[in-house]
Amino acid sequence: MSKTYKKWTKEEMEFIANNSKDMKDEEIATYLNKIDASRQITVGMVRRQRRKLSIAKPRGRRPNSTKVNTGSETTL
Repeated sequence: MSKTYKKWTKEEMEFIANNSKDMKDEEIATYLNKIDASRQITVGMVRRQRRKLSIAKPRGRRPNSTKVNTGSETTL
């Protein structure tokens, strides 16, 4: 059984490089699948290409961007 390898286009590689900071790998894979439905792009494939481009994601969860109520404000 032979494996088939995906030939990444320049546009796909640029999209991964330009959007990996703001998007999750899953979101990138979903977007690329919408563009070209003839090939199934998985999260693992996107992650592998991002690592080949030497783009590291921070580990762990993203910080919560919502404002935390400290309880010091008084409401009327």
